[in-house]
Amino acid sequence: MSELINSSLIESGQWFRSYQYQCALAIIATILVIFGNDINNVIKHLVRKQHFIIRTLVFIVVCAIGYGLATVWLTGLLSQQLAKIPNLYIVPVVSLIFVALGLYAQKQRHI
Repeated sequence: MSELINSSLIESGQWFRSYQYQCALAIIATILVIFGNDINNVIKHLVRKQHFIIRTLVFIVVCAIGYGLATVWLTGLLSQQLAKIPNLYIVPVVSLIFVALGLYAQKQRHI
């Protein structure tokens, strides 16, 4: 029975590898959605006394460049880290990451 489970996990891990980058992107996007409001609030607090033009420019830089750059860079970094996980464990690890993010989102009333 244990051999059947191991072979199934290895086979699903091999299948998963072709979708590894997309899964890393989904994880990063989920994290940014969960924590994006907190990040925005910190930035608002930092620039609240600045002129309207400065606040607008900061908003543009943070949204267009900051979140975009973070998504691209962190997705590549996470994908590299996922590549280090053996095929036997990759699907359970990624599943646990999404479950943990879902539980955290539920706890923070994002869902």
